Amino acid sequence: MTLSIDSKPRTTRHGSHSNVVTSVAFSTDGRLLASGSWDGTIKLWDVSEKKLKLKRALRGAWDEVDAIAFTPDGTAIAGMGTGWDEEAFGAVNLWDLNGGRGRTLIRVDGKLDAIAFSPDGSTLATGSGDSLSVRLWDADTGRERGRLSDHTGPIWSVNFSPNGSLLAATSGVVPGVAARTGETHVGEIRLWDLTGGQPRLWTTLVGHEYGIITAVFSPDGQTMASGGFDREVKLWDLATGRERLSLQGHEGWVATVAFTPGGEMLATGSHDHTIKLWDVATGANLTTLKGHSGNVYAVAISPDGSLLASGSLDGTVRLWHLT
Repeated sequence: MTLSIDSKPRTTRHGSHSNVVTSVAFSTDGRLLASGSWDGTIKLWDVSEKKLKLKRALRGAWDEVDAIAFTPDGTAIAGMGTGWDEEAFGAVNLWDLNGGRGRTLIRVDGKLDAIAFSPDGSTLATGSGDSLSVRLWDADTGRERGRLSDHTGPIWSVNFSPNGSLLAATSGVVPGVAARTGETHVGEIRLWDLTGGQPRLWTTLVGHEYGIITAVFSPDGQTMASGGFDREVKLWDLATGRERLSLQGHEGWVATVAFTPGGEMLATGSHDHTIKLWDVATGANLTTLKGHSGNVYAVAISPDGSLLASGSLDGTVRLWHLT
């Protein structure tokens, strides 16, 4: 993609929640956009005409929504939330996109912080900062299949590789916590090999100074992009496990990253209220998108690469036209 001053992506009329927007995701066919919020709702927006039209609002047995994910077959959406029943609990609810009431797939003591479906849709991974572990669940029954433990810090995100052979889990502490407690402040991405009978640790990527908030695989599975509390974005060569590029320019924590479908461009959202678009081959900053008045917590790119969605502390969901 070539960008110029005249072709800089612009935002359309935005949608809103009554609290922080924590997550956004496009459906597999690109016709729906989902947004999750601390107001306790998941909103489904029709974006088939390249604008936001509210179609449905979903509410589960929780107080806030922290993450959302469409099933790979495009038939349902999962929401992960936190509730309080004297003590905090984490829950994952599942809704059929054709309608009907949702069902609780998972409920555990303590807070959950991340979810991801395997590419074949059979497994759901959850990450928890409280337990410092990743758990693997049967996506149909909600029965636990395995647990990946011994992470050195709170888990911030989980993601499967495009072919499902690897699972990435990011961890590490917040800078203020590290200074106060004296804990190690080096962030990690642990890559787990899922091809055998039992998951095994394949390699660990280390390079961010503090915790790593987010990491995603490129569409071809050869590169990983990560963002963290050190305000940097890093691109990793997965064949060697080495850092390929460090992208600098954000003035706040980097909370979210997303590749375009072809993998040639990367979008990053930050606590500096901006979204940046980067050339993956060269590391050049193509442009900076401004419009949110609060931290950007989530970005997603449509399957055809034409739209970018973002969610923010300011309670808005914005849709940006990339082409």
